[in-house]
Amino acid sequence: MLAAPRLFTSEKLFMGWFGPRGLVSIVFAVIVLNKHLPGGGTITITAVCTIVMSIVAHGLSANPLVAALATKLKRP
Repeated sequence: MLAAPRLFTSEKLFMGWFGPRGLVSIVFAVIVLNKHLPGGGTITITAVCTIVMSIVAHGLSANPLVAALATKLKRP
């Protein structure tokens, strides 16, 4: 049986920040649109704005966070 790898807190945070997300928001927005619910347009626009802001935030933070993590993980 393989032992679980020991990860630093910074590695766990990195995986949490860049882990798979967003697809559920798209699925929920499509469900809301297909059901023609009251306020569905507002819910869908909110989901779209959230997804776009997430793309921007992750895009801007990717290189600096990868560089910081790589520097921290270089062990003598």
